[in-house]
This record gives sequence, structure tokens and C-alpha cells, in this order.
Amino acid sequence: MNESQTRRIQLSGGSTYVVSLPKAWMDKMGAGAGDQVTLVRGAGSSMTMFASSEPESRPEATISIGRADTEESVKRKMIAAYLRGYTSMRVVAKGMRIDPSHARAVKSLVKTSMVGTEIVESSSESIGVQVLARLPELSFEAALSRMRTMAASMHREAMEALLSADSARSEEVAGMDDEVDRFGLYMRRNLSESIGDPNMLREMGLRRASDCLGYQAVITRTERVADHAVMIAKRTKFLDGGIEPGLAGRMGELSECALGVFEGAFAALGRRDYKAAEAAAAEAARVVEREKSAMAGVRDSDGNAGVARFVLEDIRRVAEYSEDIAEVAIDQNIDSVIGVG
Repeated sequence: MNESQTRRIQLSGGSTYVVSLPKAWMDKMGAGAGDQVTLVRGAGSSMTMFASSEPESRPEATISIGRADTEESVKRKMIAAYLRGYTSMRVVAKGMRIDPSHARAVKSLVKTSMVGTEIVESSSESIGVQVLARLPELSFEAALSRMRTMAASMHREAMEALLSADSARSEEVAGMDDEVDRFGLYMRRNLSESIGDPNMLREMGLRRASDCLGYQAVITRTERVADHAVMIAKRTKFLDGGIEPGLAGRMGELSECALGVFEGAFAALGRRDYKAAEAAAAEAARVVEREKSAMAGVRDSDGNAGVARFVLEDIRRVAEYSEDIAEVAIDQNIDSVIGVG
């Protein structure tokens, strides 16, 4: 079947354009005379037609596991099926009972990492998992905002624990990382589904399917910010006493500047503000330069020099990831500042 055909547009009744559609294509889409279709205007001169506004339903995903599968392998299969959009999954063992470690891995994953899922059946031979398509009370915007807030809170908590040499407090930060990853999976699933569902795309507040690529990058960068918060928290236990007050002050100030870029980039993304995104990207570059200066000021004679250098690098990475988020906002809103001749 040809993937491209040229058809002539005709004017009908003075206010409506009509174009004929290849029958073979429509048959393949499962649409015919009398059916309704959804038209979505895309960027530039593109237009997309969907045979139905309802997302395509997927059959149950059967995930077969064996003795050679590790707990991480089982989790990866589950996550892949979740992101693929399956609303029902069944984990079955090949020629054996499900290993208790595999069962624990599945139940832990459902409980801690997969928003909107529940175990509906559990036996020695199989485990059934039901996935809610979406949680109506948790919109994409709300989930992204919550993810940003948690990542920023983790960073602040980690820095406060480090600068006060509070190991007990630092251990609490690592537990927050699972929540960030949990929302990240939920949003990736929604992005994957919305690419082929124009109604869902509009509900999520996205203007075009290509925006999904940018938001995938935003989610990944936010997860990285949270990961570096965990790294900062873990470095607390390697401190030999407290960090020298002058250096601690510079580190704390630089940390807040990096978080300012992070939150500014998100604000620009949410407001679709090109100029604010440019300002955030420029500020990120200044934070990177200040990190270099602070790094040069760390004395080798300081007993905590190694920890300080690693933490300064963590802070710099926050600024760099924030710059990536700002660049997504820039890319998505470039039309607001350029002319089309």
C-alpha cells in the first residue's frame, strides 16, 4: 500500500472543503462510511486524522519469568509493559511456581513505583496486576508540579543535612527518591498514550504530539536532580566533623542559586514564556562559572575537601539539568519570538 497519495481538495456549499480518502487506508484504520473521525491541526501545514477519539485498547500483557530472571529483570519487564500502556498484566512462571523473591519484587514495584496500579490476583502460579488508565484527581500538570517540588525539597534537605553534619536527617532523603521515580513513570505512561490520542493530548495541556518528546526530557532531568540530592545526602556520612564555615556558606549560596534556576526553568515551561526560559538558561551558565570558582577555592588541607568537591559538582549538575529544562521551554515557544516570512 502506498504511504503517500495526492488528492485534490474540492469546495462544497461555499463553506466546507471536501477531500476523498483512499478506501484501502480507511479499511486499515477500521473506519468507513458514516463513522466519525477526529481531526487535529498540527504545527505548520500538518493535520492528523484519527478514526476514533477513543484510545486503542490493549490486550492483557503476559509476562513470563523463569529461574534465570533476576528481581531487576522482572521489574524491568513490568515497567516496560506499564509504559507501553497495558491496563492489565499477568506475571506467570514457566513450568514452576513463582519464586518468593520474584513475588516480592512485583508487589514492591506495584506499591512503590507504579501509580494507579493494584494487584487483583495472587497465587503460586501467577500474579495479576490491574492498571488504571489515569487517575482523574492527578492531572499531568499536577503530577509534574509535585515531582518538581519533591526534587527541590530533596535537594534542600540534603544540603541542610550535609552542612549541619546530620546523618540521621540525610537518611530520610533517600526514601523520597522512590516517590519522584513513581511520578516519573506515571507521566511517561501518559505521554506515551497521548501521542496517539488527540483528546488526551489536549487534556494534558499539550499543543502537539512533538511536545511529548520535550516533556520526556523534563521528567528525566527532574529525576536526575533528585538522584544528585540522594548523592549529596549520602556524602554526609563521610564528613570528618563539619565543613569549614566559609566554604559551607559558599556551598549553601550556590545550592540556592542552582535551585533558583531549576524552579525558574519550570516556571518558564508552565507559562510558555520564552524570555523567562532564556533568563533561566543564562543564569545556569553563571552558576556553572561560580562552581568553578568555588571548586578552585577548596583547600587540599581541609579534611573534608573531597566531600566538598563532590557536592559542588552535584550542585553544578543541578544547574546543568535545569538549563536542559529551560531549553525545552525555549524550543517549544520559539514561534513567539521569530517571524515567518
